[in-house]
Amino acid sequence: MKQILNFNEEGLKGLHFFTEHLNFPIVAASYSDWEKQQLSYLEHNFQSGGFTTTNLCQWCIRHNIQYQIVYPLSIRSIFRNPYKYMKYLQLKQMLNKAVMQ
Repeated sequence: MKQILNFNEEGLKGLHFFTEHLNFPIVAASYSDWEKQQLSYLEHNFQSGGFTTTNLCQWCIRHNIQYQIVYPLSIRSIFRNPYKYMKYLQLKQMLNKAVMQ
């Protein structure tokens, strides 16, 4: 069975899933009590709306919290929806630039 999430299991305290009203679902991992508390605050604020996939990823980058964009990267998914794949690549490129800054 193929593993979708690639978080280090050692010291993992919790996974936080963000799916509603997003182009791509996000999973964030907490490894410390501080990260767990920060993600708890984010979950509470996420319910009020206004977050996008990009906002969530940038928030995780600023707070040094590990995250993953959940997208089934396969030939089948690419051919099924090439526009969504293009948007995924644009998002990854933009986030890579944000990490470099």
